[in-house]
Amino acid sequence: MLLKFYHQFYQELLLKLVKLQNLVLTEDIDMIAIKTTYEQVQTIFQQQILSVSLDELDCNAIPLLRSAQTEIYKNLRLLGTDLLFLTSSRQEKTTGERLEKVEGKVKELIGYSQGIIEQLKQ
Repeated sequence: MLLKFYHQFYQELLLKLVKLQNLVLTEDIDMIAIKTTYEQVQTIFQQQILSVSLDELDCNAIPLLRSAQTEIYKNLRLLGTDLLFLTSSRQEKTTGERLEKVEGKVKELIGYSQGIIEQLKQ
């Protein structure tokens, strides 16, 4: 039963990450919406996903899940830093470069989330 909830938490995380990706890819960047969605992603990860001890899960992929969680945690922190830099950028060229970094981080996070969801299905 716990595995089902854990799967749902990652589904929710994935949906928020896709929303964040869509916000970043739009022509008119809405930094308030981006920051709000980023905070929602962090909340889901910290309060729902990290609150579950992996030892409580009945799953063969626990080492893989631990590794992926570490990468997600690291990339979420880096994404937060990239968003701060994006907010402070003033020149169009710099803003474009920083947007690309943010897009890359979000894409990585989506990949990790999708990978975990696939592992939890097995």
